[in-house]
Amino acid sequence: MTESARVDARTSNDVQVVRIYGEVDLTNAVEVRDAISRVASADVTVIVVDLSETGYLDSSGIAMLFRLAERAGERRQELRVVVPPDSPLRAALELTNLPRTIPVLPTLE
Repeated sequence: MTESARVDARTSNDVQVVRIYGEVDLTNAVEVRDAISRVASADVTVIVVDLSETGYLDSSGIAMLFRLAERAGERRQELRVVVPPDSPLRAALELTNLPRTIPVLPTLE
């Protein structure tokens, strides 16, 4: 993975939280998706992608989220995304109608 993004995961009960640090763009979106797929547990019912520490997400990053949701659905898992209300990422996600497909939460709580 490029230095512009890092993925960290933790699991609690039936929920796995995958936090993305840095930026996700055309240069690393596939690598970030693959990193998330590697750490995603088949034993959980919900995977939460936390974008609270993500500074930039372009259209390839948004497409990555749609693909992750599709894969999770095939595994009978639910994908959720955390984006703080004041994050500049929120407007981009809303423009693409991502919240109609994937629940977008303001916090992990």
